[in-house]
Amino acid sequence: MKIQGGSFGVKGSAYISKDQQLVIEGAARGIYLPEQIQSVSANVIKEKKFGVFGFLVGAVMLSIMLGFFLNIIGVIIGFVVAVAGSFYSESKNIVEVKFTDEKTVALECTPRYVKKLIQFSPN
Repeated sequence: MKIQGGSFGVKGSAYISKDQQLVIEGAARGIYLPEQIQSVSANVIKEKKFGVFGFLVGAVMLSIMLGFFLNIIGVIIGFVVAVAGSFYSESKNIVEVKFTDEKTVALECTPRYVKKLIQFSPN
């Protein structure tokens, strides 16, 4: 799990050790037992982005192919389809963990680790 923010900095990692402790290795280091976790909250952040490279390749290819059959109308249609097809979305699972010593950490996790963290916390 990658650290995204909180009391331990903005870089680093965290993992659940074999002896059931949450180990955080960031700007500061912390080791926590399940009883030391005050709360765990999970969120999904979705970002919509525009792929410039995909747009350029799509615009050129579609404009040439459709322009061959439909002239200028085909070029315009190819351009519009390339713009519409170049948007993509990215989602991240962010888990915020608060500890009994008032420290916090925001972690980027896979769905599997979100489940593990929620089960790890007794609260």
